[in-house]
Amino acid sequence: MVIGFFALANCICIYTLERMNSSLDSLHQKRDLVLRDMQAIDQMRRGCLSKQFFKSAAPGRSRRRGPYFILQGFFRGKKFNESIPAEQAPQVQAQVDNYRRFQKLAEEYVSLSDEITRLQSLEADSADCKKDSSPRS
Repeated sequence: MVIGFFALANCICIYTLERMNSSLDSLHQKRDLVLRDMQAIDQMRRGCLSKQFFKSAAPGRSRRRGPYFILQGFFRGKKFNESIPAEQAPQVQAQVDNYRRFQKLAEEYVSLSDEITRLQSLEADSADCKKDSSPRS
């Protein structure tokens, strides 16, 4: 009966290891795709591009002037503001969007790496379990 228990425990460990290996392979592939997507982003700028208008206070009439584009954000703990010419605004907005996409991909990369590390730890524990499950005389 004891030998049957150890045989069952051994089968469970082997099954668990096989499932973990396929999960690990899948996670590694996903992480590699995320890394490739990150590498494909060539231009990026941090911050937020805003469009501003001003009212001119001419006597007897008010007139709206603009738009004026301002790139605002934080870098190394300090706030920055940069005036962007209207003709460059679409390009700068695409760069800001790329930065946001890069941040999301970086978070996904960390999450996948965390999951891989967790599964590798479980795999190591299961391998120890497999070693310990051999019948003793």
